[in-house]
Amino acid sequence: MNEAGNGIDTRAITDAFTALLGAPAQMAATLAGSLAGAASGLGSPGCAIPPPCWEPRPAGRCTLVLPPGCTGTIRVHVANCGWSRRVVRLTAAGRLAAWTKLEPTAQVVDPQSRVTFVARIRVPEDVKPGETLMGPLLVRGCVDHFVRVEVIVAEEGGRALCEVAIEDCADSIHHWYDHFYCPRPCRPSTRKDEAYGKDAAHG
Repeated sequence: MNEAGNGIDTRAITDAFTALLGAPAQMAATLAGSLAGAASGLGSPGCAIPPPCWEPRPAGRCTLVLPPGCTGTIRVHVANCGWSRRVVRLTAAGRLAAWTKLEPTAQVVDPQSRVTFVARIRVPEDVKPGETLMGPLLVRGCVDHFVRVEVIVAEEGGRALCEVAIEDCADSIHHWYDHFYCPRPCRPSTRKDEAYGKDAAHG
């Protein structure tokens, strides 16, 4: 083999070795860029970490615009995507519960079937326009879901109907983001907090 040939072979080996040494650094830089993008909200949607699996799953938002004394309707369609019958319950929480009538509050859903719940929300006549009430509708089936409800009290009616569809399915997949949670519960309520809550509820 001549000297020119030896020079070409040596250069090729040197370049390949240099690229091999630089590969881990390039991979680290790429990973760091991906993580930084995800943290800033610019990354791939597939990297977003959802709420913990033990919390109710968000199922959408309903905004109703109602005058005092009028009623709005929310229809919640729940599909059982499993292969066994299941009892599904609907409840209203917080101040929203006092304005809400549920029809019905529980239903048995057959496999691969769907049922509909109706929540009728009536604004009391003594509520002044300009006030806003927010609260969740909780759907408890295979897993827990919640619909975030906002009721805007206005002089004239606007939106009085909202529909939500929920796929009530088991999640048997072990996700990568399941490892990112740690228990950080809210601090215990004090007597001062409870007293403030009662005053706010009556005020």
